[in-house]
Amino acid sequence: MTERTMIATVTLNPALDRTIYIDHLLPNDTNRIVRTETDIGGKGINASRVLKELGCNTIALGFLGGHTGRYIESVLVSEGIQTDFVRVGTDTRTNICVQETSGAPPTTLNESGPQVTEDEFEELFAKVRKVARKSSMVILGGSLPPGTPEDTYKKLVRLITEAGAKAVLDSDGEPMRLGMEAIPFMIKPNRDEAHRLTEIDIQSAQDARYAADLLARSGIGLVVISMGAKGAVARSLEGAWYAKSPEVAPISTVGSGDSMVAGIAFGLIERHSMKEALTWGAAAGAATALTDGTGICRRDQILALVPGVHIQELS
Repeated sequence: MTERTMIATVTLNPALDRTIYIDHLLPNDTNRIVRTETDIGGKGINASRVLKELGCNTIALGFLGGHTGRYIESVLVSEGIQTDFVRVGTDTRTNICVQETSGAPPTTLNESGPQVTEDEFEELFAKVRKVARKSSMVILGGSLPPGTPEDTYKKLVRLITEAGAKAVLDSDGEPMRLGMEAIPFMIKPNRDEAHRLTEIDIQSAQDARYAADLLARSGIGLVVISMGAKGAVARSLEGAWYAKSPEVAPISTVGSGDSMVAGIAFGLIERHSMKEALTWGAAAGAATALTDGTGICRRDQILALVPGVHIQELS
């Protein structure tokens, strides 16, 4: 059998992300736009873009619809990323983020996304099964389209595992909790998501280690809890590590968690140690935090930050 070197991603509810920059938001009044940025979004899509930057063979799957969906796919194709999306009858959603130039927290307006039919889901499952048979990992992430059964990730994790690939899950709430019941290879909740899963108030690396231990009890091989500027904790069968992120002045953290997942997956498929894979993940996450709006990091940015990642083994 040939070695599996591909990492596939599945984004069930992609989006076109438009960030509008203004000096100060005035509700119920006219606001002058300073500049706008438009980018494609979705956890799996973000991960595929970072994987491609790192030189990894990747393919993006999921649902796309209408003009917006065609635009998203055209961006991926222009970046050299393989795609195999299921076409749905309604336009892919557009999310709007209003960001004040003062640095105040943004105001976001997110659409729910298109309704997906049972036939369209069956088509996607067939595509995922086919690509999982030739992939090392399949990364699943993000919200579910409206009306989608909450056990959808659970079904996908089982399908991927049965096809011989490793499932990586990055979601939230009940879809994440149910998906974990199928025992994916890796999960990557952030601090708040891990709190909702474990009820542990995560303020330190040791708190994250404790939460990761609880989440791993079901048999999940690798649990990574990201903590923003405070770094991340990874817990595997080999041990536990704390990654202190490089010191950077973040511009936008959108997509940083997805970039971390991609960096770790890249490190693992390249047969690096868990410590080295976590280093790649932390560097990729920090690099994306240095980009504007919903932008994704570039390879040279990641490489420049790798030396600034400090890994500590946790007892």
